Amino acid sequence: MENKSDAIEQFVSQLVAEKKFENLLPEVLNQIQEDLYSRVEDRINAVILNNLPQENADEFDALLDVGDPEAISTYCHEKIGNMDQLIAGELLAFRNTYLGTGE
Repeated sequence: MENKSDAIEQFVSQLVAEKKFENLLPEVLNQIQEDLYSRVEDRINAVILNNLPQENADEFDALLDVGDPEAISTYCHEKIGNMDQLIAGELLAFRNTYLGTGE
């Protein structure tokens, strides 16, 4: 998983460990991790877009075009005051759904 967020990668690894897959070929396990990473990233992006004030949409699009992850993160934290809590809540909901814990 090159060029990916270490935090998301660790989260995905933890989910896979908690799911306790057994007797999987390494390439199947890798595909599961790639799929989970993509799904988690999509959920985080949806949280950001749903909570970013509409008046900042054009400015945010321009930042995305530049593609500087650090600048994007800083911008999102400035515009969405409780971003860390929103993302944490989304990750917890994803974990509970994926593991079927319903906690």
